[in-house]
Amino acid sequence: MSSSTDIERGEFYTTALCKGQGMVSETLTLLREWQPGMSSAELAKAVLESGAIPKGTAGRVKDIVGRVFAPRYLSPDDSPATRLKRLLEAGYGVDELLQLMLLYCARTYPELRDFIVEVYWGRYAAGAGYLYRQDSDVFFRNAYESGKLPQKWTDESRTKIARYLLSALTDFRLLGPAVKDRREILPFALQEFTALYLVHELHFGGVGDQGLLAHRDWSLFGLEPYEVLQQLRTVAARGRFVVQHSGQILRIAWGFHTMEEFLNAAAQREL
Repeated sequence: MSSSTDIERGEFYTTALCKGQGMVSETLTLLREWQPGMSSAELAKAVLESGAIPKGTAGRVKDIVGRVFAPRYLSPDDSPATRLKRLLEAGYGVDELLQLMLLYCARTYPELRDFIVEVYWGRYAAGAGYLYRQDSDVFFRNAYESGKLPQKWTDESRTKIARYLLSALTDFRLLGPAVKDRREILPFALQEFTALYLVHELHFGGVGDQGLLAHRDWSLFGLEPYEVLQQLRTVAARGRFVVQHSGQILRIAWGFHTMEEFLNAAAQREL
């Protein structure tokens, strides 16, 4: 759950997710078109000139590039786009990249992250078969009461974002398609490559060994710290690192010295 510190950092909920939801296929297209150092305006221009998004009007292309793709993959820098593009060019497909897209999307939209952590995984753990539109509507009502909305939304706005929030979970294969007012909760498992990518990104991003287990990114995938430890032990050989855990102390002997080294090995399918 987001803390008051999160709110002080400006992590208010918005309706921005309505613009693209998961936007999975478009993200892959834009990653292919994007080149390192290219701004969102330059990317939109390149997409319009190439016709990479069929029937995409100038307004629509500028919208999905500037208001959806850029906040997720080009902000605060373009490292997410650079890394995903490297994997895409190495032959990684949507099945292998989808959870990474979810990761970056949830980092961009705190309402998506909190809904998955607080509502989705709670229902999943309880063995529920479905999520209902009312679940997301109640989530946003509670968000206003807890101060996560800068102002009270109208019923229309709340219903709209609630619907698109569930659509995003469908795009990321957490939920099935809508059937009336409900969506089926689908079986989910964190992929080993996702775990490898995330632990290296966190490490090279400055997270210390001791802070890895409790980092909030893991909760997006329904993992508690002890489950993260199990995941790290499972993938350690593939990731060329050694996990040492005694009591409350975690130490990792890392095999790669930079994120680029890790990505190079991943691109060569050496993991």
